[in-house]
Amino acid sequence: MIIIPPYELCSKSKNPIHSLTKIIYYYYDSSVPPKYHRSYTITITSDSIRIIVDSYGDVINDKEFEIDSNQFELIKKSLVLNRIKKGKKIESKGCTGGTSDKIEYYDNDKCLLSASAYHCGNKDYGDLRGDIKNVAQDIRNLIPNFSELLKRDD
Repeated sequence: MIIIPPYELCSKSKNPIHSLTKIIYYYYDSSVPPKYHRSYTITITSDSIRIIVDSYGDVINDKEFEIDSNQFELIKKSLVLNRIKKGKKIESKGCTGGTSDKIEYYDNDKCLLSASAYHCGNKDYGDLRGDIKNVAQDIRNLIPNFSELLKRDD
């Protein structure tokens, strides 16, 4: 039995994890020259995972892969096990040069949670709580040759 921790949600739902139909994970790279900058958006549903990799808006890769419902369930469980939730926003107070993570999840078109973290100066800011690094790794593990998709062919 999985116990669902309390969530501050985009909308009220008693058991949000079980009703998820879509999870979107965003990674925003730090401010570095375009040759090295890689941000990406990963969208996961019960039957597919799509990654869009960009460098300051210039799309480098856009790939979609089939997954099965068990893989989608693993990511849903990862959200619970890593205690992903929205908390009170912590301001960065001028820290610059870090990276960011954002997670959103939906029941069809209804947003159940949207939260982000800015990692700067060995501190985390924003309203995302929990271990997003573990969740992000679980998500990336579903993408074949993930690191190859970050490379630019130039």
